[in-house]
Amino acid sequence: MRLFLFLLIALGLWSQGLQAQGVVSERGQAAVRVYNENYVRARESAITIAKKDILTRTMTQFLKPEDVEQLYPVLENRLLNEPDSFIESTRVIEEFADDKAQEFFVVMEARLYRSRIIGGLQQLAIPLQNDLTQPISIRLRFDESEWFVEADQEKLLKSMLQRRLAPYRIFLGEEQENPDAPVFDLRFSKAAQQLLNKNFNSATIGIQLLLKNQGQTLGEVYAQRLISNRNAGFVIAVLLDQLMLDWAPLIRDLRQLQRKDDGQLRLEVLNAPSAEMEDELFRSVGRQIGWNQPTLHMLTPYSVVYQGRPEQQHSAIFESLQEFQESRFRSRELGREQSTIFWRLDWNESLQPLKKALENPPDWPETKPLIDWSLPENHQGIFYLPIQSSVYAELSNRGSSHWFFLELPKEVKANWQISWDVLGSTKLQPEIFLLDSKRKRINQQLMMKKKAITINYENIPENGKLFLRISDEIGYIKYSVGGYQSFRYVIRVEKK
Repeated sequence: MRLFLFLLIALGLWSQGLQAQGVVSERGQAAVRVYNENYVRARESAITIAKKDILTRTMTQFLKPEDVEQLYPVLENRLLNEPDSFIESTRVIEEFADDKAQEFFVVMEARLYRSRIIGGLQQLAIPLQNDLTQPISIRLRFDESEWFVEADQEKLLKSMLQRRLAPYRIFLGEEQENPDAPVFDLRFSKAAQQLLNKNFNSATIGIQLLLKNQGQTLGEVYAQRLISNRNAGFVIAVLLDQLMLDWAPLIRDLRQLQRKDDGQLRLEVLNAPSAEMEDELFRSVGRQIGWNQPTLHMLTPYSVVYQGRPEQQHSAIFESLQEFQESRFRSRELGREQSTIFWRLDWNESLQPLKKALENPPDWPETKPLIDWSLPENHQGIFYLPIQSSVYAELSNRGSSHWFFLELPKEVKANWQISWDVLGSTKLQPEIFLLDSKRKRINQQLMMKKKAITINYENIPENGKLFLRISDEIGYIKYSVGGYQSFRYVIRVEKK
């Protein structure tokens, strides 16, 4: 599998933050109404809501509680509604149905990726509570010709905007002596004036915030909403909450003006195969060029960016990268583009072999085909999964996972099936993920509910390469904290 890496050495904002490794734990709960005695659906809804509650509570480990409250519209819209993107594993601590109240209750605990939470907040330009980001003071002005409320509402506008900017450590200052200093321009669309006209029941109001410096517009953000309420405070609050959802680039542009050239180095990893491999690359590069407290700078669904202050001079870094040798990585391209060093690597990912099965497990039915292979007990890495063969494996605890690689012949126009048998009993609820060669999810199933995944011919990638990941997603252990359980299974890939 090929992994592309880009090394960016550019003028950058130094974001002090937590290290990009490790997980955090948090608990959450939910209660939902049961309709038509459908407890299965109620349980699924409760688990979904509890995950969101867990992620919301986790935010207070990285932000001040008052900042979480103020930023909730942004956090909910951009992060909280996708809790599965941040959760490594979950387990149900307690669940029960209140037949009298017609409600279903669930209490859960989850382990969450610290780096992904930090990365999500950094993408939104939100500094962490222990971040050393310096406060910024900026003047606010607005076009009075398009202002649609009474003059005394100016204080209300400024106060409401300041509350939303405070978590970003941006403060609206008084008139500045320097006319060339950065300034925020706030504008409303003329449609807002329609709210003052009784002939209109509602109006679509637009709001625009521009960042200007020395007479030039450096960035802008625009939002609009259909509003029928004529109360000025309500209108301002609704529009500012809408504006918050997209103003992160503007915040970063403002900080860009305040920073100095501090020689930052950035390493961007695209389509990292796993957290372990990502960490291995991170440490290998660090040993080669030397970093001072590298931290996670940004995270997207397909890439992760680390940032740190290099210990070497920029000229020496380029030479060091040319000499970079590592068995897991192979340099493909290294060059300069203005003040940036561009580096592309391939990932030399070696597949681990399975172990020949000497005998079947005692609870394997005699009517089933003989088991051909087994996963080594102390398994590490990714294992090649042969087709038309049965493979036995044991998921030893809630925190472990199995990775398999399989290659389906694209030239054979046939559908394929991945099937599995569960051996013995378990309190885990493992889930199987089918991913393409870039680790993008194609399909997923809870292994205790279904017994197979069908891969249609048209869904097979051109290179025929696929990955499987098996890990526990929701474990049910009533009145118990901990208590790791195991899960044994036999998996097989064959033509359907």
